[in-house]
Amino acid sequence: MEPSVPVKGLIETSFIDWKGALSSVLFLGGCNFRCPYCHNRDLVLDHINMEDIPMEYVLATLRKYKQWVDKVVVTGGEPTIHMNLYRFIGKLKSEGVRIKLDTNGSNPSMLKGLVNDGLVDYVAMDVKGPLDRYSRWCGINVDTRRIRESIDFLLDGSIDYEFRMTVVPFLHREEDVYETARHIRRGRRFFLQGFRPENTLKRSFGRVTPFLPEKLDRMRTRVGEIMESAEGVFETPVRQYGFPRPR
Repeated sequence: MEPSVPVKGLIETSFIDWKGALSSVLFLGGCNFRCPYCHNRDLVLDHINMEDIPMEYVLATLRKYKQWVDKVVVTGGEPTIHMNLYRFIGKLKSEGVRIKLDTNGSNPSMLKGLVNDGLVDYVAMDVKGPLDRYSRWCGINVDTRRIRESIDFLLDGSIDYEFRMTVVPFLHREEDVYETARHIRRGRRFFLQGFRPENTLKRSFGRVTPFLPEKLDRMRTRVGEIMESAEGVFETPVRQYGFPRPR
């Protein structure tokens, strides 16, 4: 029986979704957050009307590229809202690939289960901003105890990971970035990425002008001073919507 997880997008080969590696990328539909600046609007709000990509097509694609690609990124949307994610990732792992999970950290029990069962090899967790105002960044009321639990699990565990934050003018103050960095100061990697005003979930954010690169660089320098033992504070390309449909 095929795992019933809504795969809505597939990129066969990517150099930007797993730092330093070639990977395939799977986009799952649906999300429990409503971040107004989200750049994958359709995956969040209209995924029901998007075509599902069959599991057999996904597996056939992985086998087609297995000579060059042994890493798969499972992203969204938010993958951990899907109860069949265990079986889905287990099916992928049976192909001999390594798995990177992109998550907002709202389901720490699933995150822990996937990691502890050896189904995930790398975790990229979005941190939206300081926890005391988390709902401001997410567009809904958020149980921040769960976010904190996921952060602490990554900080204290053995799984390889990164934290990521998208910085949005008028929504984030510069101090919000530094406060977030102080909270995860023991973290290994912190990717500070600029906002992209295309296909935003709240359409008015499409008119927001991103921070200038010089300001983002200044923020990265300051964050690097705050972090205690990080390998570095990086910029990462933001994966936009418009991924290829299966042929």
